[in-house]
Amino acid sequence: MTVPLPGSTTPPGDDREFLFSEIAAYDRLVDALIDHPDQVFVSDWNGDHPFMDEFLGDLGDAPIGQWGSLGTYSRMDEDLGLSDAVAELHVRRYGEPDVTARRCVTGAGATSFLTTLLMYQYLQGFREISYLPPVYYNAAWWIRRLGLGVRRVANDIDFSRSVELNLPDEGGLLWVTDPVWFAGLPLRLATVNRIAEWQSRTGATVIVDGTFQYMGWSGATAEATDRLDPDLTFRLVCPTKTLAMHSFRFAYAIVPEQHSAPFTELHKRLHGPAGLADRLFAHRAVEVLDSHSGALPLMDFACARYRQLMSSGAVTKAVEPKTGFFLFGRPSVDASEYLAMDVSCFGGQGYPGFVRVNLLNPAAVGLLTR
Repeated sequence: MTVPLPGSTTPPGDDREFLFSEIAAYDRLVDALIDHPDQVFVSDWNGDHPFMDEFLGDLGDAPIGQWGSLGTYSRMDEDLGLSDAVAELHVRRYGEPDVTARRCVTGAGATSFLTTLLMYQYLQGFREISYLPPVYYNAAWWIRRLGLGVRRVANDIDFSRSVELNLPDEGGLLWVTDPVWFAGLPLRLATVNRIAEWQSRTGATVIVDGTFQYMGWSGATAEATDRLDPDLTFRLVCPTKTLAMHSFRFAYAIVPEQHSAPFTELHKRLHGPAGLADRLFAHRAVEVLDSHSGALPLMDFACARYRQLMSSGAVTKAVEPKTGFFLFGRPSVDASEYLAMDVSCFGGQGYPGFVRVNLLNPAAVGLLTR
């Protein structure tokens, strides 16, 4: 049993069992991975692609001694040049003029921000959170650990034909994940518009887990969730996910300006300084994403992998992705030959035989196309 943090109380009659079923499914998968280490995990988090050296640039050839002072803490949150560059990327490249440097809180990795986003709202007095499935595992873990009351406001994942949205009349705190990363689909525009209207009417706070945003197969453009009220919305972005270079840790939260200083302070207290290599690569990542092609070569690569799997019959049916490097489909290989994440890991219904497939994982693609 998980014991909530001291001082937390959970409102009765909520939907914790739905959210925590995602954690239970994930934990069963982890047990299976431990018990069957030789089986291919087609949903693997890790991958590979031919653009690593290009994305790394000169940083890959620079001796460690030239990185900077190795005896000085590397404080990413105090790197004003980095936050300026991030804001310029959003304004110039993505077409999001409301993103300012003051709103951009930079740090090492998306997971750390999932913690800070929830802890910050807890300290603001929220004791209940509404959500649209799915919620990333580490965020769901913290929701349970903080003892938050939970209200599920959609009966299924957003790409489902039967999905219904039931936002609370009193507003409150809402968690949304955009895109639905495991299937490579952004939230439907109608869903975002409905949330925006509700937020405007109720003054609700919205957290957007946008870890996999700006990965559109037709190019990176303004995200629909950018139209949410900038004074009431906290949004997470992760360039190292966009470039699929997970060994480096760089992410940032776009927060309301009035919350920027206390949010930055909390993040710093929880996680400390970033590593020097991560801070240097953060600058390089923004430079790459602001270049002419950005991450589009990688997205083209993922798209080609998807078309290969579909045309060869390796995947017999799939939710057609539009972004990122995962697909959600039904492999033709017998399910006993691999381990995978099915819809139960994401709080959804239906889709028998469908699993998440990492299009950048050579072992996964190799098994499915053998």
